[in-house]
Amino acid sequence: MFKRTLTIVIILFVSLPVLTGCVSAVVAGAAVSADMASDRRSSGTYIDDQSIEIQISDNIRSDETLRNSASISVVSYNRVVLLVGQAPSRELKDRASTIARKLNQVKSVHNEIRISTPSSMLSTTNDTWLTTKAKSLMLAEKDFSSNHIKVYSENGEIFLMGIVTKAEADKAIAIVRNIDGVERVVQLFEYIQ
Repeated sequence: MFKRTLTIVIILFVSLPVLTGCVSAVVAGAAVSADMASDRRSSGTYIDDQSIEIQISDNIRSDETLRNSASISVVSYNRVVLLVGQAPSRELKDRASTIARKLNQVKSVHNEIRISTPSSMLSTTNDTWLTTKAKSLMLAEKDFSSNHIKVYSENGEIFLMGIVTKAEADKAIAIVRNIDGVERVVQLFEYIQ
């Protein structure tokens, strides 16, 4: 009896890391499913947006000059692409747009890349804080669903994307405009009735 119990304990102990990974995968899958369920995009478009971000980012990194001298992030919402970051010249900024537009699934590209040197680590940390603060304030707002709005911050600027009503857009802009440290709010909304 003791051997049998010991064997079961050993099997459970050895299996624990595998089981933990499975639980993590199930939890992550459930979170993505819940996010997609409350999104105004179709599940196919939601997945396309993830793929668009990865493909364009990979294509930009494949360009040696862009990879070595620019800092560019790609955001996609409803197949509308936002390019943000820094590039040392107009030519490189335009090259990033050209790369993004080559992808068939992309409806349009908003190139908000600034001509400058890459942002500092302090600026990047501040941007993460601004995005977190904006999302938190929207989430805490009564009678307001932040699920339809994607927030991205870059160098003190907050970019808002989503499929929203005019009232939802106005509310989101009002919330983020008053956050300390926000220098500019850029709205890239698609409006519904």
